[in-house]
Amino acid sequence: MIIQIYGIRTVEDAKMVIELGAHHIGVSYGQIKRTPGQLSCEEAKEIFANVQPEAVKVGLTVAEDIEEITENLKVVCPEVLHLSGDIEGITPDEIKVLKARFPGLKIMQALPVLPNVPLEEQKVLDYVRAYESVADFFLIDTKAAGASDIGATGLTHDWAIDKAIVDSTKVPCIIAGGLNADNVGAAIQIARPYGVDSFSYTNYDPPRPGKGIKDPEKVRAFIEAVRNAG
Repeated sequence: MIIQIYGIRTVEDAKMVIELGAHHIGVSYGQIKRTPGQLSCEEAKEIFANVQPEAVKVGLTVAEDIEEITENLKVVCPEVLHLSGDIEGITPDEIKVLKARFPGLKIMQALPVLPNVPLEEQKVLDYVRAYESVADFFLIDTKAAGASDIGATGLTHDWAIDKAIVDSTKVPCIIAGGLNADNVGAAIQIARPYGVDSFSYTNYDPPRPGKGIKDPEKVRAFIEAVRNAG
């Protein structure tokens, strides 16, 4: 089970979560400020350049212009590009262009799941069909009502929808959305995903001074819960 920890903002946090057992580390970046906690491309590059090679380096963007994304990629050089803006803002054909420009780059396409909405009233399975030919991973995450970006809500959604997505595609699926040490085991038992992701509930609460936001005790508890899920 792949464990992905998001919200990395310092080299120290990156090293800590990797030492505790994270397989993927996620950093949100961009030259144009769009989201809280977003790093500059130069800051993201510094983190990726100074962590252990064992972890997969995942860079998140909510940008939708492939020229802007291209220029950012030249600086940051993640192993996986996580597209987490409006899913309809970048077409599968545009993703093919990005992959042609950066041979070896993998794509993690976020899939939006609305909370408290039945699967048959959502478009997520249509998105699976449209993007599975260009996605190396799907990140199934909660999309808040009225939001354009996907994820970073701290909200859960129906994990039976995750299972329906996992069962519908051969693309490895990582599930996200309000997961914590108390509920991740149940989510895994229901959805049987390739991996799980945590952002909100592995952060310090309340926040501490400085850029480091990951609470080692919460990270440790989350990883132990995943390992014990069976």
